[in-house]
Amino acid sequence: MAHASLTPKGRGFDKSLVYFEGAQDHFTQRSCCDPACLEPVNASTPCRTPGPSPYDLWVDDGTSAGAGSMGVGVPAAHLVETAFNGHLFNDFAVQAVKDHDLAEGPLFMYLAPASAHSPLQAPARFIEMYPEEWYVDRRLYAAECSVWDEILGNVTAAFKARAGMWESTLLVFSADNGGPVYWSPGGDWFGGGGANNWPLKGGKASPWEGGVRASAFVSGGFVPTARRGTKLGARVHIADWYATFCALAGITPTDDVAAAAGLPPIDSVDLWPLLTGSNSTAPHEVMPLAVDVDVGQGTKDVYSALLMGEWKWVVGLALPQSFHQGPQFPNASIIPYGEFNNASYIQKCPDLGPLGGGCLYNLAKDPNESVDVAEANVEVVKRMRAQLDAVRGSKYQMPSDTSQQLACLRQKDEYNNFFGPWLR
Repeated sequence: MAHASLTPKGRGFDKSLVYFEGAQDHFTQRSCCDPACLEPVNASTPCRTPGPSPYDLWVDDGTSAGAGSMGVGVPAAHLVETAFNGHLFNDFAVQAVKDHDLAEGPLFMYLAPASAHSPLQAPARFIEMYPEEWYVDRRLYAAECSVWDEILGNVTAAFKARAGMWESTLLVFSADNGGPVYWSPGGDWFGGGGANNWPLKGGKASPWEGGVRASAFVSGGFVPTARRGTKLGARVHIADWYATFCALAGITPTDDVAAAAGLPPIDSVDLWPLLTGSNSTAPHEVMPLAVDVDVGQGTKDVYSALLMGEWKWVVGLALPQSFHQGPQFPNASIIPYGEFNNASYIQKCPDLGPLGGGCLYNLAKDPNESVDVAEANVEVVKRMRAQLDAVRGSKYQMPSDTSQQLACLRQKDEYNNFFGPWLR
């Protein structure tokens, strides 16, 4: 959000309703206070700067009073604290479908209301759908998922209500990670992500299957009739939707500007041949999941994870969330998610060089990552280490830059306590 060109309007969307950070308080639309956005925010919560947390909601179609000083979009002052954010995004999306002029061509919509994201909040009618005796975080998380169900149903109904629109629609639903199983006790507040990835290991922000396997499906009249209701087991990546949409639109996905700047090419692969059945080959034989990711928490440890065929290799001195939950939430042996400072939940998979090392799993036989078979498959480890070294050459990570924080906060004051673009 640093510059107007990075907002949805600046990137080519005709209209949008967005929050700029990774999450927000669902009822107030205020910016989160803690890094994982686990703690709800209210008007009197001080964080980042003295005083109430800033609002994080922006409209790019000029419907709000006033005009953003950057010339693109305005703070959504007329919407904050008026409704649960899932319903704000629901109404915006449904109205966009109703307003679309079919004579102008197809409609592209990206809908990400974060209604299954922390902080765990939901309107009462969704919470009441689940038993009171459930652990509070689990009940709230389930309620949030039901909000998503309703949003998806309403938007789908809006497409179907317009003659011929659903018949030509491709709907792609995809999570971007596994369920969050981390928690953050603090002061008089205690809570966590509320998910349960059993029988898979770990969760969001970890390289284990519970963190990287995600739910996804395609629907709509554009899906070939013979493929509807079928299930695909091929490994794909969420980044692949970019090349897929470009191919369907008849444009190249190549980023010439990035290439001219010396950046690595995109990793995205067109999935349409796989989805239609014209090609049954898995689009990725090798897929990096993490390349030298900083563990954080005051250490200099990093970890990497790589998929190759049926194999998964993880390597590092501190692999986070290395535990399995139980079929019921919370698991009685983990109170309730797994204590971050409990050494038994941190797995070490050191790289031993020519001797092998790391932790190796055969996902075809052991999708729950219960048995490390690295010692018995040193040659496989060698091949996977070579693959990891190869992908390291094409990794690009924007350097962390906190020098603009004060400029961002000053611009926030100009926007009357709303986050927004600050570079001119």
